[in-house]
Amino acid sequence: MSVTEQETINLEALKRAIDDVFYSQIDSTILYYLQSCVNCKACEAACPFTPTSLEYSPVNKAEIARQLYRPRFTIWGKTIGRVIGGSKKYLSLEEAETMADYAWHCTNCGACMFVCPMAIDSGALIDLLRQVTFKAGMTPKIYTDIEQLEVSGKYWDIQVFRDAWNNLISKMKEAVGKDIPLDKKNSEVLFYASIYEAMVYPDVLIKVAKILDMLGKDWTFMSKPLGIRPPVGLVIGDKEGALDVMKRVYAYFTEMSPKYVLLTAGGFEYPALRYTMHEVLKVQPKYEVVHVTELLAKWYEEKEFEIEPVDEVITWHDPCQLGRRGGVFEAPRVLMKALSKNFKELPSHGVNSFCCSRGGGGCGLASMVENMAKAIGIPISEKDKKFLDSTLEPLIKAGKIKVNEINKVKASEVLTGCPVCIESIGFSIDYYHANAKVNHIIELLADRIKVTKK
Repeated sequence: MSVTEQETINLEALKRAIDDVFYSQIDSTILYYLQSCVNCKACEAACPFTPTSLEYSPVNKAEIARQLYRPRFTIWGKTIGRVIGGSKKYLSLEEAETMADYAWHCTNCGACMFVCPMAIDSGALIDLLRQVTFKAGMTPKIYTDIEQLEVSGKYWDIQVFRDAWNNLISKMKEAVGKDIPLDKKNSEVLFYASIYEAMVYPDVLIKVAKILDMLGKDWTFMSKPLGIRPPVGLVIGDKEGALDVMKRVYAYFTEMSPKYVLLTAGGFEYPALRYTMHEVLKVQPKYEVVHVTELLAKWYEEKEFEIEPVDEVITWHDPCQLGRRGGVFEAPRVLMKALSKNFKELPSHGVNSFCCSRGGGGCGLASMVENMAKAIGIPISEKDKKFLDSTLEPLIKAGKIKVNEINKVKASEVLTGCPVCIESIGFSIDYYHANAKVNHIIELLADRIKVTKK
């Protein structure tokens, strides 16, 4: 970062942000994560960013959070720690720059927690740093502009968003050959989607509508979306903005009162809408949030349909948020094993699945963010462009590991359940010229379902 850019950091705002976050966000769980690290570095091998540099190992990134914690809450940090550099009440410009860099070299994939002998979730500590950067005005503007559109509700004023959504509904009608139910209360299935999904894989959403209609399900779709990719605020460190969005989402879910809320996206929105939203709002939902693979696996096992298998070798990539953070491992495999007798697991799978890494932290590939910004008329500054370009190296380095795994099992197709995983693995496959393709599982499954009862 240049000197000019450094001078844009408001140190007083940064101090207030550090105090605000570290005096308000530390609970018993975070306290355990802060105090229990023995610096064994077992987490290094699991992190998708250490292939870029050991500087980005989870323990090293989380150390900044510990340095800020110690002078506030420990005797050692208030005395000896300050002398030997183990604690810092506040940060210099250079240290603030490093903190911001570390905060965006983490996807919060949870892999570090599963290999840590102390079960420390370094991603939760790095999330504290993201909250600090947001409150201090240090988050890349391109992210905050998109997120504030979602929080304010003004995303629906964007013509390209309205067109994408309305076009999606029209194509769903064409696919099922009749009007589709919109905002219907008390349905068995509320089919949920965001603007992001409508723009990056509308065909997946259309095929899910066809499946629900084909199976004769009582379902409904949304007449308008609830956000761009709600709650984006959780990803960029805006907890207050995320809370406002979650209230909007929960109010709609409650009003519709379905039995299931069905998601096709297995990224951060899955644990956010299934778990975090209800924990934060302190509510007990009467509906169940499920990924599409969970519901289809349930119906398949209840023999509502059969699956016509393919002969090709196929494999499944476990999205970190759906798998490690969400606990969904078995349902996709029920479907994958039915889809092909040549289903093969990747060398790293299940809780040990290697993250797709997409270099922008939690907001997708640089090209995806740029395209979104251009589509809605958000200017991309040179500083933002430089930041987005810097996210490509981790993607390329981690992508080689993922492509090597795909090549090892000789899979012709990688299936998954997250739009960002599709984009990032697709980027890596193209970059390394692998002989495979990547798709959402619905792309292959939809045309191979044979209904056995209605």
